[in-house]
Amino acid sequence: STTNNEAKRPVYLSRSTTISLVSFTTITMCKEATINPSIKNAPPTRQQKIDLLNARVQTITKKAIQEAKESGEPLALEFVHAQKQMTTLTAGFPVYQLRSALVVYIYAFFSTCLIIRGALMIHPLTTAMCVLTMIVGYDFYSGILHVVFDHPSNISIPILGQPCLEFQWHHAIPFDIVQKDFVDVCGDLNVAVMILTPIYCAMLDLNNGVAMVIGGLKLWMAYFGQFSHKSAHVTYGSTWAKWLQNHGLMISTKEHKAHHKPPHDIDFCLIGVCNPIIDALRTLTTNNRIWISLFCIWSVFDLVGYVKVVDALAHFLQIS
Repeated sequence: STTNNEAKRPVYLSRSTTISLVSFTTITMCKEATINPSIKNAPPTRQQKIDLLNARVQTITKKAIQEAKESGEPLALEFVHAQKQMTTLTAGFPVYQLRSALVVYIYAFFSTCLIIRGALMIHPLTTAMCVLTMIVGYDFYSGILHVVFDHPSNISIPILGQPCLEFQWHHAIPFDIVQKDFVDVCGDLNVAVMILTPIYCAMLDLNNGVAMVIGGLKLWMAYFGQFSHKSAHVTYGSTWAKWLQNHGLMISTKEHKAHHKPPHDIDFCLIGVCNPIIDALRTLTTNNRIWISLFCIWSVFDLVGYVKVVDALAHFLQIS
């Protein structure tokens, strides 16, 4: 969470705010066009959008440093790390990065193939149970992840610290997820997918149709969660996105807005179905070590559990 006045800016993008954001981007592009007339009519590139966000980080950090000097209060960790250079293990600047779109497309392709192959091996009702299980399972996992990534001290954890840093800067720059291209929003998951895929391949029986569908859906639910999160940050959008929000299949703008109000301690889930469960667990304990342990266990063993649940239900219904 942030302690500076920038956190008080509107969290959700109305049409007027979006126009202002576009104007800000356009002005920057126009300045560049005076140097290079060939890009006068070009829209901002993915890299330029990322650069604008990192420039915003620097502006807010400078203001926070000045306010900390005047007040005598310690500087929040997100501002401390924004002054450090990011390394492979440690969090730092740049907070926002251009992701590999090719990797996103490759992941999506192979996950789709896995789902199709698995679905052809099992009963359609079993496939439907896989989808329902993953909707609920992903939402619960997204809540656990969000609790961990929002904890300030976790910025200092090796490897995990960089996504924690970006998550916490999202409170200061809530329109970041809207400004970035969606492929970069999905690309934020590239490293996590690279780490977890070998683990899942070793733990799951990929000759099992249920395991194939569940494994493929893990990625697609993560991308869907990113889309749900992005959609929650605009007050307008596609008709079908609003339909999903209105029917409880994506988190609504109103619900997610509650999370962006300091101290950012409610409504962590990115679909919203499991928010009552996460909120209830947080009434039992907010101990950071317990939540990190739960996050690590769920990250590794969740799919194994989901497959066992669906297999057991399919066997009970005699449709396996």
